[in-house]
Amino acid sequence: METLLPTHPNSYKELIKNSFNLYRASFFRIIIISLMLAFIAFIPRFFSDVIGQDLFLNLPPLSPYRLWLVPVHLASIIFFIGIIWRMHCVILGSHEPLLEDLTVGLKKVLYVLMAATIQIAFVIAVIIASYGLLVILGQHHIIFHHHFFGMLSTIVILLAQIILIFYVYTLFAFLIPIITIENKGLLGALERSAYLVWNHWWRVFSVQFTPWLAYIILLFVIRLVFGISLHIYFIEHSSHTFGSTFLHLILFAIFIPWVAAIMLTQLKDLELRKKIT
Repeated sequence: METLLPTHPNSYKELIKNSFNLYRASFFRIIIISLMLAFIAFIPRFFSDVIGQDLFLNLPPLSPYRLWLVPVHLASIIFFIGIIWRMHCVILGSHEPLLEDLTVGLKKVLYVLMAATIQIAFVIAVIIASYGLLVILGQHHIIFHHHFFGMLSTIVILLAQIILIFYVYTLFAFLIPIITIENKGLLGALERSAYLVWNHWWRVFSVQFTPWLAYIILLFVIRLVFGISLHIYFIEHSSHTFGSTFLHLILFAIFIPWVAAIMLTQLKDLELRKKIT
């Protein structure tokens, strides 16, 4: 079963193909956990459908009424860790009960949450520093001015800052699988993820974004072809029926294991690349 993961550094096409192989081999072992995760993640959307208004757009960002979303996010992380662990067991050819997967999720969720908090803190620090730089450059009439150099400088600097933010976020893209299957501690997971992604940023970003891009495209295709009012989660103002929300839940449950499969596949690919280099 070890062949489910790359045995040599893969191209983009090979990574996607290998992730599909892992996805297919694991699907019937993880679909129950995936459905549980999707149900938990869509509780806020079902609740919004019941009361007839979008909770996320109508509540202030710092409203205390948003605190009830915290257990929803924690539970979702626990189930995603369970998916990662069960897929890892499929790779190793071992069989464990569902309760074991959830137990692993409970044990690891605190480390994942702390690591994610540090990751977000890094991103926020970059955003604050970027904003400060924009203010300084604006005061010196370098950007945000209606002349060619000012417009060109504005575009280049904003683009560079967006790339930097995505770069910092991508450095820690593998925190969950590293903490889950490699038993790394908080700082060890942060260091290892950054070490593996270093110099491979675009490869990681493009591969990890692939399932989400396919997911969004599928939602748009279903809306345009079948006229079903599916939503892009947390973005749209329009209301939706229970039926369309339930369909979206099923689609999410089908796609989220592919996200886990791509994480594990590329994690192995990066480890092979670091051994070579």
